[in-house]
Amino acid sequence: MFIHPPVRKVSGGFTLLEVIAALALISLIIGGVYGVADGALRLSTSMNKARIAEMRVTNFVNQWRDYLENVPPTIQLSSGLEKVSRGAAGTLLIEGGQVPFAWTASLRLADAVEFATVKAEDRKSLMLVVRHLKLLEKPTALDHYETLAELPLLKGLKEFKTQFYDPIEKRWYSSWDPRKQPRPPLFMRLHFAFNDDPREHEFTFWIANDLQPLQAAVTPPANIQQP
Repeated sequence: MFIHPPVRKVSGGFTLLEVIAALALISLIIGGVYGVADGALRLSTSMNKARIAEMRVTNFVNQWRDYLENVPPTIQLSSGLEKVSRGAAGTLLIEGGQVPFAWTASLRLADAVEFATVKAEDRKSLMLVVRHLKLLEKPTALDHYETLAELPLLKGLKEFKTQFYDPIEKRWYSSWDPRKQPRPPLFMRLHFAFNDDPREHEFTFWIANDLQPLQAAVTPPANIQQP
């Protein structure tokens, strides 16, 4: 009688090498998926930040345009006056009439508004802040105002400059002293740039020229870009 040898059962499992190869492949796939998702998330975040920054600049410019084209006859601008507290170098002081950038009803009653360029907390960038001011009952030798509220308008600035166009002398000035220049400027120019943006922003605003009667005919400068 012929006796057959016992048949070995072949295991249907994977070898250790196959398991390691499969895990490595799965890791590569998962890493690729997470890499794509992370890249998409970073791109979306960057686009949202850029959109918010662009919207902030647009709103800032529109506020200025709407205000300066409808200023009252009592308006008075002071800028770049290093010997006085308000209106010192790097600031713009607006007195008389309704104030701009008032986000509550109470601030619309402020006596003046000041725009100042200050160092940010990181000391590496600048901020443009707006301060709504109220006249002191007993003005001091240093200041006539107290601050009602302060709000940063633009952050991460590399520079911020204001210029004023004299319609009589037909020249741009970096400062404006109402004691020496009683007539208002015809145009105001804002120039600013951000640390994380290679672009430079420049906007020229017409200031309602019916504030005070001018003594001579005025013509806008040739390099003015209409808003």
